[in-house]
Amino acid sequence: QVVQKIKASGNQVLLAVLDGDSYEAAKSLGRDLSQMLPEDIRPRLCHVTRDKSGFGFSVSCPEGTKGTFQLSVLQDGPADRAGVPPGCWLLELNGDSVKSYSHTQLTRKLKQSGNKVTLLVASSAVEEFYRLRGLRVTAALADTSRLPFKVRELHLVKGPAGYGFLLKEDDCSSGGVGQFLWDVDVGLPAEQAGMREGDRVLAVNGESIEGLDHEQTVHRIRAREDQVTLLVIDPAGDEFYHSVGPGATLLLWLGS
Repeated sequence: QVVQKIKASGNQVLLAVLDGDSYEAAKSLGRDLSQMLPEDIRPRLCHVTRDKSGFGFSVSCPEGTKGTFQLSVLQDGPADRAGVPPGCWLLELNGDSVKSYSHTQLTRKLKQSGNKVTLLVASSAVEEFYRLRGLRVTAALADTSRLPFKVRELHLVKGPAGYGFLLKEDDCSSGGVGQFLWDVDVGLPAEQAGMREGDRVLAVNGESIEGLDHEQTVHRIRAREDQVTLLVIDPAGDEFYHSVGPGATLLLWLGS
């Protein structure tokens, strides 16, 4: 998974590292290594649903500039509940960079979004952290813990009647083809593991199936005789992550 995440990062990657002596010292003291990372160095991806008062945020930008938008967040409003931090900077709207937008264009895009918008935002400290290192802030680097859609990991142990599902190759709503799960039999291992008809398979036994055809995916599933672990996402989640950006479903899983 680490190798996949590095490969998926494109031309830039941000690594948090410890030297050998520090690592050994931390382990000997029983330190949680994840707690040693600098605080709040990740942008945040937030999905906001409008209520009768609106989205719960307002946008300001310096007069005559493009692409520099700061958000004021209404306390206890939709944006606040979705995890949008007060005073943050807007980087992407529904998967598209706002770098070239004027305030008028951004307002129009927000109106065209209907009742839901997905925002990639960063505090001033986070924006400065990446800028000083020459790194571009992308959705793949974001904290996704507040998003309403999650990928699911299903562990199946084959029973006397098999796993109890069919795999079918079909067109994805986002374009291209994918491997989908259908005919989930009641009471058999697939249903017991939480499989739902229409789920799309993202990975088999911890390895991405991106680029594999139907036959290759079936071979992966059958590689272990009596059990398999599938990473899946339902249609609503699949469509949502596609709107964030190409390949975001797998990237966000790897980053979570």
